[in-house]
Amino acid sequence: MHLIVEVGSQLDPDVSWPEGAALTMFAGEPVQLMLFLSHPHELEVKAVAAAPTQFAWVDSEHAGVLLYRLGPVLSWSEATYTPHLFEPDEGLPSIDDDALVQIVLVDRDTNIVKALHRVRWPEEFAAAVRASVTRMRDTPYSPLAYEHALAALHRRYPTPEDMVVDRADAHCIAVPVTGGLD
Repeated sequence: MHLIVEVGSQLDPDVSWPEGAALTMFAGEPVQLMLFLSHPHELEVKAVAAAPTQFAWVDSEHAGVLLYRLGPVLSWSEATYTPHLFEPDEGLPSIDDDALVQIVLVDRDTNIVKALHRVRWPEEFAAAVRASVTRMRDTPYSPLAYEHALAALHRRYPTPEDMVVDRADAHCIAVPVTGGLD
């Protein structure tokens, strides 16, 4: 999902995105957290760039979970991750040293980008996620193990808040990036 986006642009109108979040992490590119919501409320649009932008990471051996809280109003949400769901020609799953993260909110009914915000993860957080992604990437993939890991997490920690408080391996408040991509 290598997308170059700006607010007001329209993603491919022939693609129907599922409701929720999608996470990509490839060497040489920013981490991209895509949020696909039907008719996002103005509070959701504003929350994308509202401080603080908080993250937590859960490494569950065969699956990773990026938990995020955008702004002070919205609650914690999550995006699940495994590097094995991407084709090898898409790139090497990894996180660059600059730990740049691009958060994109898309109205999934129109495929129009409603909000875009760029932040940086602190190095300690980025290093924890990078190590987890590298370990998962180098581990043989089992769809059953991936699904089992996610099911076990959600059974034990039924809400994203539960996962943040009781299970997260790393936490951070991201630093906003001003101007361009630096």
